[in-house]
Amino acid sequence: MEQHLGHRTYAENLRSSLADDSTLETHWVPVTYASTSAWWERIPVESVKAAWRGRAEVQKGLAAVHERVDACIYNTQVPAVLGGRAARRRPYVVCMDDTPELMNAMADGYEHTPDSGPTGWLKYRWSRHVLQHAAGLAPWSHWVRASLINDYGVDPSKIDVIPPGVNMSSWDPTRHDDDGPLRILFVGGDFERKGGDVLLKAFRSLEPGTAVLRLVTRSSIETEPGVEVYNGLSQNDPELRDLFETSDVFVLPSRSEMFGIAAVEAAAAGLPLVVTAVGGLAELVVDGETGFSMQPDDDRALVVHLRSLAEQPSLRRTMGAAARRRAEQEFDADVNAARLVALARRGTALA
Repeated sequence: MEQHLGHRTYAENLRSSLADDSTLETHWVPVTYASTSAWWERIPVESVKAAWRGRAEVQKGLAAVHERVDACIYNTQVPAVLGGRAARRRPYVVCMDDTPELMNAMADGYEHTPDSGPTGWLKYRWSRHVLQHAAGLAPWSHWVRASLINDYGVDPSKIDVIPPGVNMSSWDPTRHDDDGPLRILFVGGDFERKGGDVLLKAFRSLEPGTAVLRLVTRSSIETEPGVEVYNGLSQNDPELRDLFETSDVFVLPSRSEMFGIAAVEAAAAGLPLVVTAVGGLAELVVDGETGFSMQPDDDRALVVHLRSLAEQPSLRRTMGAAARRRAEQEFDADVNAARLVALARRGTALA
């Protein structure tokens, strides 16, 4: 289990969902890419060092359980690739919110250097081999599913779109209050990529006193009238959950986004969603039913949507209830964890 950002949340939720399954014996290997005292730490290129760290963590974790494992699940394709043959000795399932080709297409937003030249060709060939030989693939979105088929030639019968889920019983969708100004929630560590500046501009266009903007981010943002800034909150933090449950609308106007687990959490909390139609994030809202979809950098459209929700409490109640129902149907952590295990069992039986 990679531990970066949303993947850590996914791993924590998955582990919680499988904890009481008596038909499973689970072994969890965190992949943190943490510095070590090994020889590769002398390599001057950070990405190369990180690759060796990840490889060592995967192989050490697999060696610790050896023959007791029937199948492996990787929460991204990276550990499956880095782990080498040891990572693929048993039937394996790969969960993923992107593919290398999709990351290349969104390179600017993620400060990623697109793969090119002989190294890029080798990475593509290696990734394609790992993906094609997986016992099963569990992309988080249909956007990723299409890339697996079109860019990597994966057999569609191996693919089951299984989004990350949340524990529905842990989220209270009834705490929203129609009185007072509209409480707008934004959750995004990378403020600019997540479109926080677009939201801030739209908020400033609203009539003073009609809304409060709650910004949860790693970035340093100056406070101003009506703007609350929350730094240092981590995934599954009780204070963060309280913000979800006491806000009125969730907004994530990302310029680049692979998925957006925070939007799933907002839906579980019964919030209407206003998000951009980019990457897998585009699939998290049914436009006009569970919220609104918009194009990146369209602050004018965002102002229109926010005014509609501010002026019509009944609309945000209706959309919030629809968002919660959709979350129960598609993003229940226990249900989706069971689907993932079933995919692994099926792959093991076919191996």
